[in-house]
This record gives sequence, C-alpha cells and structure tokens, in this order.
Amino acid sequence: MHTDENKRYDKRNIDGNLRKGEVTVKDYEAYLSRLPDVGDKAFTPEEEVSPEGEVRLGSKGASKKGAAPSRKA
Repeated sequence: MHTDENKRYDKRNIDGNLRKGEVTVKDYEAYLSRLPDVGDKAFTPEEEVSPEGEVRLGSKGASKKGAAPSRKA
C-alpha cells in the first residue's frame, strides 16, 4: 500500500495496483474524473511561437499570449 495516495493512481503503478486489488476500476475512474482539464495547455505542431512568447495558430493568424515557447533541437 502506498503512503502517498497520488502514487496509488500513478501511471507507472496503476496496472499492478488494479491486478493486486489495491484499487478498483471504479476508484480509478473516480480519481480520473476529479483531475483538472489541462487540455488548453497542450502545444500542437500547428502552433508557432514567436520570440515574444506569442502563439500563432496555423495560418488563421489567431494568437494566444503567454504560452511557453517551444524548444527546437
């Protein structure tokens, strides 16, 4: 049993915990439903980031300020 409840549902542990019966599928689904939606923070390949940190979405010219700049290798 994990002392940190967040580790019980960690992606690296959940399969084993489900197999061992430490977590039920119902418990796991309830945990997932409580997580915040952070989809608006995702960076898609169609987005371009200016040096000022402004994100341009494709060729439409729409932009979002304050997004993290991408790192090119």
